[in-house]
Amino acid sequence: MGHPKYLPPTGGKEIKINHDTIDDIVRKLEKDLNELKRRPTHSQLINDETPPESAMGNYQAGRSMYATITSARDQIGNTFDQFVAAYEQVIEAIRASNKNHRTADDASKHGVQAAGNPGTAI
Repeated sequence: MGHPKYLPPTGGKEIKINHDTIDDIVRKLEKDLNELKRRPTHSQLINDETPPESAMGNYQAGRSMYATITSARDQIGNTFDQFVAAYEQVIEAIRASNKNHRTADDASKHGVQAAGNPGTAI
């Protein structure tokens, strides 16, 4: 058996993760997310920004326009809510990944240090 085709060749470049840089990125993403959350929420749009049905008049075109406005507002609000939820999940995934990498790096470092000191238990 030869070297698997889907793995990089041995002796490739070292991949190093700068955990502090990742932490900085997470902080910037959280700041951006907090700015997004300060904008009107879906419920605020419903309560504050939608004209009442009576404002459209008591005729078929007015009622149809109100239904269109309401549907568009709901779709935009739902899409925005989904975007914010996905953004939060991305931030949490990056944070968890960085924590896992940091833990693995610390364990590796400890193992290397222990290997250099024969009396140290790993």
